[in-house]
Amino acid sequence: MVLASLLATLWGYAALGRQAEFEGTPVAERQAPQLALSDDEGRSFALSSLRGRAVLVYFGYTDCPDVCPTTLAALHPVFDRLGTEAAHVQVLFVTLDPRHDTPALLRAYLAAFTPTPLGLTGTPAQIAEAARAWGIHWQYAGQGRFIDHTSVVTLVDPEGRIRVRYGYAQLTDPRAVAHDLLRVLRESAARKT
Repeated sequence: MVLASLLATLWGYAALGRQAEFEGTPVAERQAPQLALSDDEGRSFALSSLRGRAVLVYFGYTDCPDVCPTTLAALHPVFDRLGTEAAHVQVLFVTLDPRHDTPALLRAYLAAFTPTPLGLTGTPAQIAEAARAWGIHWQYAGQGRFIDHTSVVTLVDPEGRIRVRYGYAQLTDPRAVAHDLLRVLRESAARKT
């Protein structure tokens, strides 16, 4: 019994050490919840269609006065650091305001950012379910004009597993975010060989 307990403790420390190698906030590695929504072109979308690529997922809304546009803008210098590997990373923007954020409005809004995220929308019930599954808490505020919401970018590795989350302060270090993206891309490439 003592030996089993000791082995379990050592395994736990080893797992924490692996997670600590990330610059962002490591999360319990698990399969990412499905995002079965519509994209900003009106086509059906499934997160599984991006297997083989690293994915950065962000929930927000187009009328957000500060946090959402600042977060999306913070990704530009990250992609500058990725070089050719940037082609293997996709940014997804899931609207929390599907009644307002039509596919056309999402597309126009997201075109202002580099890299241009793929916008995702759905029915209010689908969005609420997706937000819950991804740990995003949100509610209307300011007489319904604004949405208070969890503002994190979640890194999904090429095998579709959630690995790391970034709050805005962490996004101000593009080197750190690029480090994590390159790490999951290299891990995936090594598993294929």
